[in-house]
Amino acid sequence: MSRLDELKNDPAFRQAVLAVRGAASTLSGRAMTHEEAEFLVSFALATFANAGGLTEPSLSRLSRFAGKVEPDAGIESIMRH
Repeated sequence: MSRLDELKNDPAFRQAVLAVRGAASTLSGRAMTHEEAEFLVSFALATFANAGGLTEPSLSRLSRFAGKVEPDAGIESIMRH
């Protein structure tokens, strides 16, 4: 299994894909495909990690932010945080 396949099978990655797909579809007015959402999430996560996002203090900031977001939150509630 490739590193990308392993990442795509991660439950958190799959949830992020669903969230990005829903948000992007809402914002763009057209249904985003699952593959397009995977592409965006992959780039966002890789960029975050490469920019030091998996070390402190970024990891703590992400953890505090994620702790405030309900699992089925819509874009409006996420933007309020």
